[in-house]
Amino acid sequence: MKQNKVAVNLVNGSMLLYMIWLLLPAVQAGLHAATGALTIGIFALGILLDGETLKKWAFDYITRVILAVALPLCLFFFLNRGAGNLPGYLAQQGMFWFPLLWCAYARQKGDPLVYRYVKPLLIALIVITTVTTTGWLIQGMLRGGKVYAYARSLGNAEPGREAYLRELMLRNIGGYDFIYASVLLLPITFYLILSLRGWRKTTAVMFYVLQLAMIGLSQYTYAIVFAAGITGVEVLSLLLRAVFHRLPVGASMMCTIPVFVLLWLFRIALVNWAAGLATALGFENASYSLSLLNTLFSGGALESGSRMQAYAVAWHGFLASPWFGSIFSGVKKLGMHSDFLDLLSGMGLFGTSGFGLGAWQIGRGAFRGIVREAPASHIVLQWIALIACLALGTVFYSREISLVICLVMALLLREEKPQDRKGLSASRA
Repeated sequence: MKQNKVAVNLVNGSMLLYMIWLLLPAVQAGLHAATGALTIGIFALGILLDGETLKKWAFDYITRVILAVALPLCLFFFLNRGAGNLPGYLAQQGMFWFPLLWCAYARQKGDPLVYRYVKPLLIALIVITTVTTTGWLIQGMLRGGKVYAYARSLGNAEPGREAYLRELMLRNIGGYDFIYASVLLLPITFYLILSLRGWRKTTAVMFYVLQLAMIGLSQYTYAIVFAAGITGVEVLSLLLRAVFHRLPVGASMMCTIPVFVLLWLFRIALVNWAAGLATALGFENASYSLSLLNTLFSGGALESGSRMQAYAVAWHGFLASPWFGSIFSGVKKLGMHSDFLDLLSGMGLFGTSGFGLGAWQIGRGAFRGIVREAPASHIVLQWIALIACLALGTVFYSREISLVICLVMALLLREEKPQDRKGLSASRA
């Protein structure tokens, strides 16, 4: 029993250390990637010391670990991810899949010690980085009358910028990964607004507004569009439930679909308006992206090298070989701007389906019972936003995204099951 307690504490400590390192860019800049690798080592040591887990589920865990290595290899060889640096990419991908492995173990173990301090620390770290990132973005906006997009700069991996990127990280500015992770947190924050009372509800509302401000100032166009869409669905469905008191949350969200269909019909006018607003605010990057989007909607010719053309390259590659992709061909047609489209182009329908099943197997059991929980509709909305991110952006190297999706969902599901914890305690007694 003593050994098991040590093992569980190691697993808990691995997640605490990982969150501190990943969600605080200033800490990450100071401790480097070795700290991320250390967290996985601590987690692995905890699993090895937990003899009960290995005895009951040895084959299950070995399969998960093999897949956690195999899926990055598929991304590296078939989708050209990793910039040709296989050891570095495998190390980074180990950190990407780690939260899913951790959550699967935590749910399987069912020990509250595994979750100890995780929730308050997660909230604190996200709030701290959101505040510091927003503060620096506001300072940049006030300097010279336009936005100096620090968050966008952190997403730029061009050579020769290492010193500048380190300076931004030491200011604790969240980059691409953190911005999109914050977008995917919006449905959960809105759920907390609805479920909390008093000063906690007010605090949650203030944080939601702060998240929207940070996302807007970051100038990530799709992040802004996704955040607006999520907020629209949540607010409109809330108004519908206020009018029709017996309307379930999921049904009220479905009822917002006609509104978005109507907005789609007026997409050109709306994008024109948004581009003009971005120009007036000094959001040059967002204005440029919106102008390209408007060109696409209007049927005009796209600039060479634009993101829209990158999507077209991957899509045509998929159409050329829809079942197996470029696995058996000599030329890969990849756009490098969409994980989902590149999966289809590089691996075809069979390979993409296999990849999805592999990801499911790694985290199998981590989110069981999701459809019966109070936040289920908000979690489904979060997953729809994740699919949109996969289709229009790159996710498989964004460690913050995998962390917040896995961990927040696991914590929500765990907290909604107090009867299960009592039953577990009774069975052990």
